[in-house]
Amino acid sequence: MKKIYSVLVLFAIFVVIGYMDSPNQKPEDSIHYPLSTDEKEKETVAVEGNSAFTTMELELVQEGTKMVDGAKVEAYREYEIYINSDGKVIKKVPTDHYQYLKYKD
Repeated sequence: MKKIYSVLVLFAIFVVIGYMDSPNQKPEDSIHYPLSTDEKEKETVAVEGNSAFTTMELELVQEGTKMVDGAKVEAYREYEIYINSDGKVIKKVPTDHYQYLKYKD
């Protein structure tokens, strides 16, 4: 009889641990915090062009803000920005990478 109770208690412990380890949120509901406090996050990469030296920067630009379930959600889109050696922007290419920042009131 003690073995049955021991097995039941052990099974109950595994059920509780399994429930606590299971994700309660969908991945799109998770909260992302930017790594930098600056609105624009930049990563500089050198790109060798045909005649001039160009630089490619990755920048997060705020695309919009909306209210979802009583929380403010900001959407940021990543852009590839190509700059020539004179410091002028050659082109700005949007990527498919988005980050969302959620504020609860």
